[in-house]
Amino acid sequence: MDNGNIFKVWGRRRRILLTDKTEIDLVSLKKNCFCSTHNHKYKINKFTVVSGKVRIESEYGNIILTKNESFEVRPPLKHRFFALEDSVMIECAYVETGKIDANDIKRESQGGRIVKNKEMTLDDMRKKGLLSL
Repeated sequence: MDNGNIFKVWGRRRRILLTDKTEIDLVSLKKNCFCSTHNHKYKINKFTVVSGKVRIESEYGNIILTKNESFEVRPPLKHRFFALEDSVMIECAYVETGKIDANDIKRESQGGRIVKNKEMTLDDMRKKGLLSL
């Protein structure tokens, strides 16, 4: 973390607001990068694209979002985001009951990026010496 930024293999997350019920992050995504496939037990995610083009992938299908478009993912739907180009989006997570819990995430696979036309996770890139994170 640096000046409120959390750096990820797919880009950067900056926390804007955190309350008992809501967390809002500004998310900067690098082209051809993706977050982990995961789901939540209670947390609802709403993704709104500020600039760029992002695909939200879920077990029910995919949706492509561009500037000013939003999509909401409700528990327990597995999902991930994939940047089709350098993008910025706002991620608003909230709960209808209880409190926001940082541990309310179950990861199925790691995030990563496309390298030589192949999806590579963070661990894959480390093993091949392609990343020094």
